[in-house]
Amino acid sequence: MAEQPGPISREEFTHAVRESSNADMEHTDHHPHHGYTPAAFRHYIRQRALIGALEKMSFRSALDVGCAEGYFMNVIAERFGAEVWGVDLSTTAAAKGHARHGLPVAAADATRLPFPDGSFELVLSTEVIEHVLEPELMVAEMRRVSRGQVLVTTPVSQSADEHAPDFALEAEGHINNFDPATVRRLFGEQAQLGSFRCNATLAAIVAVGRHLPAGPRDAFYNLDHAVSQRLGAPDHRFKPLRNRDWLITLPGLGEGAGGPRFVCPACHGELREREQALSCEGCGASYQVREGVPDFFEGRPAG
Repeated sequence: MAEQPGPISREEFTHAVRESSNADMEHTDHHPHHGYTPAAFRHYIRQRALIGALEKMSFRSALDVGCAEGYFMNVIAERFGAEVWGVDLSTTAAAKGHARHGLPVAAADATRLPFPDGSFELVLSTEVIEHVLEPELMVAEMRRVSRGQVLVTTPVSQSADEHAPDFALEAEGHINNFDPATVRRLFGEQAQLGSFRCNATLAAIVAVGRHLPAGPRDAFYNLDHAVSQRLGAPDHRFKPLRNRDWLITLPGLGEGAGGPRFVCPACHGELREREQALSCEGCGASYQVREGVPDFFEGRPAG
């Protein structure tokens, strides 16, 4: 994982990421939403890997941390019949996700989730933790709000300093490298480390498979997943069989019970609805609500 540079604070960096994401989301989408598009092939590869992992789990409620416009939320809700909630740092992404899929979504920091302990049976996050300045806090929060399983995907790195951290957000905004030692250190011995997206079959998808009609196209995605699971590995010596994404599962803390509901991320106090806002009965913080989407990032304490 990257070290934080001296001049930047956690608050400043998180605000910069939020502003950058909001600006991007005003003009484009991160996820596909009008049917299949070849340009979004990475999302369909992740979808195949997620479905394979989730089919082995039992859950009735799920939280997607860093949900963007809700693509994976909707896939999970439709495929597994679960109650799915989402949070994203971007207010624009959260609003799009809520409007498109009608699912409960809020703007929130992944390191300060607005839910009580054990609110969900499954908490997942796809390709988000590599952007977070303090990933250990994100993992701790995901485990706190899960009474079942936690699932995280993130790109594979071959070393802890494979790429220079993009603190200036000039490219993809990745600031963490996840090699095997880093993953084990961050997620602990309880974590099950899997991986997917194989170099050789990914090349076939990019060159040919993603452009084909539905049947042959799906065969390419299924082949990639099968090869990555049976032959691939994140540190395979033979580069064509090297997997490019981690798929990490670990248990939640198992504490708490009950269904999902929003609480104050600052003190976990109960919230009271007011005109276009939610007010915390504990610390007095107030959070604006726009078109059904609370913004838990910009809350202000009373007084």
